[in-house]
Amino acid sequence: MRTQSVEPPRSDVPPVLAGLLRDAVLLVERGTATPTDIDTAMRLGAGHPAGPFEVLASLPPDVRRELGPPTTLPPGRVGAPRFSADGGGWTGPVGVSGTGHMAGGIVEAVARSGRPVRVLARSRQSGQRLLDALSSRLDRAVSRGRIEAAGRTEVLGRVSVTEDPAALADADVVIEAVAEDLDAKAAVVRLLDAALPTAVPLATNTSSFRVRDLRPFVTSGRPVVALHFFNPAQVMELVEVVVPDDLRGADELRSTASAWVRALSKTPIACADSRGFVVNRLLIPFLNDAVRLHETGVPAPEVDELLRSAAGHPMGPLALIDLIGIDVTVAALQSMAAVEDDPRISPATTLHQLAAAGRLGRKTGAGFHDYP
Repeated sequence: MRTQSVEPPRSDVPPVLAGLLRDAVLLVERGTATPTDIDTAMRLGAGHPAGPFEVLASLPPDVRRELGPPTTLPPGRVGAPRFSADGGGWTGPVGVSGTGHMAGGIVEAVARSGRPVRVLARSRQSGQRLLDALSSRLDRAVSRGRIEAAGRTEVLGRVSVTEDPAALADADVVIEAVAEDLDAKAAVVRLLDAALPTAVPLATNTSSFRVRDLRPFVTSGRPVVALHFFNPAQVMELVEVVVPDDLRGADELRSTASAWVRALSKTPIACADSRGFVVNRLLIPFLNDAVRLHETGVPAPEVDELLRSAAGHPMGPLALIDLIGIDVTVAALQSMAAVEDDPRISPATTLHQLAAAGRLGRKTGAGFHDYP
C-alpha cells in the first residue's frame, strides 16, 4: 500500500466533523474496516488531508470528549489490512458491463495495466461512444507527455466491444458498472449469470448498495463481490474491495482481488458488506451534517470556508455536494437510511427543496452555489 505524507490536523476541529469522527469509531466497532484502512480510504477516496483516526489521535482527550467520540480510541489504529500483500491477482482478460463515464474509466485503468478488456455494450452506438471517449482521453495524455503514442495504440488495442454476454465467458472477472439503480444492476447481473460459467466472479461497482442485495439474482455458488472504483476511475487511486465473509473461499478471493487492484497501480482497502462501504458511509452523512449547519443560518460560502481553512479539506462540503449532484446525494442518503435507523442519514430538508427546484448542482448550473 502506498504511503504519503500527512500534514498534522489542527486541534480546533470544527464541531460539524463530530458526526464523521463518531461514525469512523462506529465502523471499527462493527468490524466494517480497520482504522488504518478507514484513514487510507478517506485520504485517497475523499481527499481529506488526514484520516479520522489521525485526526482523533491528534486531539487532547477533553477535545475528543467534546466532539463525541470516546476518549480511548479503538485498538488497531496501526493494524494491518485484512488481505495479504502477496498473491498473483487476475492476470487474464477482464469483462466490463457498461459504457458510461465510470465504465470507461475502469476500462482505461485495466487496459493501461496490460490486460485485455471486453466491454459488454447495449448497442453498437454506445460501445462506439465509449471507444471514442477513451481515444480522446488517451490523445490528451499523449499531448501532455503522460503516455507515448505507441502506448496509446497498445491501450486501445486491448479494448474490444461486444453486445454478446457470452463473449465474456473466458474473463477472469466481469465488472458490472451500469447506473446506480438496483433494478438496472439486477437486470445486468441476471444477464451475465445466465451467459457465463459459474466459476467466473461477478463484481459490482456499486457505491450505494451491498453485495448481498445482488446475490439473489445469481446462481448459487457464483462468487459475487464489490470492486468500488472512484470517479474518475482511471485517475483515482482507491478501490474498496468487498468480499462477503460467508462466500466460499472468501479469504483467497479477497487476496486475489486486492492483488489485482495493486497491479492496476491502485490502493485496495478491505471492508465489510454494508451500504456505503467506508468512504460514502462516512462522507455522505457528513455532507448532510454540513447542510444542516447551513440551515441554522450559516451562509453556504462560510460553511465551505470553515472546512477548507480549519480542516484542510480540498473542497467545501456544499460545493462537493454540488459536484456530486443534489439528486445523487439524496439517493445515497436514502439508500443508507433504508437499512440503518439514524436521523443523521435522513436527507436534510434543503436537499429536497433544491432537488424540487431543479437546482441539482454543477450539472444544472446551480445548487448551493451558482455556476454561470
